[in-house]
Amino acid sequence: MDSAGEVVRDLAAGAVRGAGSIGATILAPIDAAARAVGVENDVIGRSDRRQAMTEALGAMGADTESAAFAVGKVGAEVAGTSGVGGVLANTAARVAPGTAAAFPGIIESLRTAGMSAGMPGAMGARVLGGAATGAAAAGFVNPEEAGQGAAIGAALPVALSAAAQTGKALAKVIRAPMQSGGVRAAVQIAKSQGLVVPPTQANPTLANRLIEGTAGKLTTAQNASAKNAKVFQRMSAKALGLPGNTPLSPDVLQAVRKTAGQAYQAVESTGQVITDAAYSRALDNIAAPFLKAAQGFPGAKPSPVIDLVDSMRSSAFDAGSAVSMLRQLRTAADDAFRTGNTDIGRASRAAAGALEDVLERHLQGIGQPQLLSNFREARKLIAKTHTVESAMNAGTGSIDARKFARALAKGKPLEGELLDMALFASAFPKAAQTVEQMGSLPGMSPLDVAGAGVMASMTNPAAMAAVGLRPAARAIALSPFVQSKLLQQQGGMAGQMAMGRLAPLTYRAAPVIPSSDR
Repeated sequence: MDSAGEVVRDLAAGAVRGAGSIGATILAPIDAAARAVGVENDVIGRSDRRQAMTEALGAMGADTESAAFAVGKVGAEVAGTSGVGGVLANTAARVAPGTAAAFPGIIESLRTAGMSAGMPGAMGARVLGGAATGAAAAGFVNPEEAGQGAAIGAALPVALSAAAQTGKALAKVIRAPMQSGGVRAAVQIAKSQGLVVPPTQANPTLANRLIEGTAGKLTTAQNASAKNAKVFQRMSAKALGLPGNTPLSPDVLQAVRKTAGQAYQAVESTGQVITDAAYSRALDNIAAPFLKAAQGFPGAKPSPVIDLVDSMRSSAFDAGSAVSMLRQLRTAADDAFRTGNTDIGRASRAAAGALEDVLERHLQGIGQPQLLSNFREARKLIAKTHTVESAMNAGTGSIDARKFARALAKGKPLEGELLDMALFASAFPKAAQTVEQMGSLPGMSPLDVAGAGVMASMTNPAAMAAVGLRPAARAIALSPFVQSKLLQQQGGMAGQMAMGRLAPLTYRAAPVIPSSDR
């Protein structure tokens, strides 16, 4: 407590002494005039005001040699002279209105002590403004140091501008460009889901480039994809409401559809469905491209899609019949896609969608909100099974997340885990390769062995230990520590804001601190 009290005491004493420096400067002309006429006493005409103040504060118990005293003194001197630039700028603007036109940027440069001229490329005005405010600020503290303050004030804009440019150049080498919103979102998905990313794809800093350069970009991406393959399977299972460790297969997807189909069975007994204009337009849109082709080539064989759409046209039908037709359309779509008949496959799915839409409107119209909700959820789940199936290898159950990315790019509505995989694969396609596409995944490549062998033959047999260097670098690149650093922090912007606040203080304080009288 005693030590803290002494620090506070010395800070306060230093602040009084700093304010006294400015007061002594203000009184200097009066003291000089008094001495000129032979008047010199303890009140006026003194030439030792600064020394006398220091001695008086020391006699009162302050440690005038302490760091706290010096900090308080300089702080008061900086604070007391902080308005010098504004005074000079306002005076110049009023006394010499043509100054701004004759020296563009000079008024703003005076106001900011040379920190800014309010216009690009006005370094001359900044130097002049810095020199003027530096001389005035230092001169208020100690008139003998006005020249030194002017030199510091003039040099500061040039020096700090050069330092800023050097800092930007170094930052470009060391740091990575700012991440886009899509990359940031994908990195956050990776962190939350346990996916891994080759570091340079997310945040290509100098350190990450060195690590991945040693590890090998190709094999790092392959190892990342191999790790992610298991995560994609888990996420796909969870998207379908299954435990994450459920192996996926066509039979599993069919079982999910069968369970979801129970909501469709409940719709069968809801009576007559009256079709509407929206249903007719949906069917027209399915048939439109095939009818247009038939108009241009009347002798060509009509597309079976036209017959399919015509078979769906009806002013009314029983809900049970509609559900049965839905099953037929889904089966027809699956069979068509399996045999490569994509026109019928797409048309069957689109027709099923139009039929489901009119059933939803039917349930809404007859006031069955719970049936409608169950039907919508079941419909959504069945659609997810088809989305997953389109990205799944039927033989191995592996998931190609890049197919989710392509579906999203085409406007297919995705949500939950499917959307997360789509966004991740869109941002990092090289980390979303399937195991089948990559083939074998050696932990150690022939290049690793060959490189270490050459080193061993040329230097020392112990160099064969380097065979593990690249695999070790790959492990580091995909380690939790490195992966946790991939999301760029917003500290860069915070740092810029902090520098923006500190810069004015730097410009005003720099000429004053060396000029502080002792």
